[in-house]
Amino acid sequence: MVNPFYYFLRKKNLKKYASGIKTGMIPLSAIHSAFILLDSSDDDISSCVSLINVFFHKSGIPAEIFYIDTRSRREKKNGKGTDPASTFRRKDLNLYGRLKKRRLLPLLEKKYDLYIDLTARCDYPVSFLACAMPARFKVGCTGIENNIFDLTVTPPSSSECSSSELFKGITSILSTVN
Repeated sequence: MVNPFYYFLRKKNLKKYASGIKTGMIPLSAIHSAFILLDSSDDDISSCVSLINVFFHKSGIPAEIFYIDTRSRREKKNGKGTDPASTFRRKDLNLYGRLKKRRLLPLLEKKYDLYIDLTARCDYPVSFLACAMPARFKVGCTGIENNIFDLTVTPPSSSECSSSELFKGITSILSTVN
């Protein structure tokens, strides 16, 4: 259960930092920049990153890949490391889970055409990023409250699915939107 004070601050910040850009499905030919969020604790992260790089390089779209890692130091010893410059870590979050301004403001200044969330997480930092990111087309793999995403891709019959398989599903849909 979330502390009521934190809950109030989270709701207030979701409204304050919500992107004012009108979102909707846009064709792949109209996409000129992409922001992809991955969970650094995912076992399939290296193959997913290579799939992302191949797809966006083939499409001629510059893609920025970021990771979120809110694990403790003890848990991180077992997982793979990611680039610290492109990873949102626990120390980058404030008391109630929002990104600190030094990490948040540079992201909000850029305008993206496509935001893809492959984290399969429903926690506050991920939903805040999805809500605040200034992108014209938002794709996710979880049903976050308030219907932030324009397109939600879920695994069939609530089975476990890797991020690579989810990305393959997203790319097949993006290719048909043309």
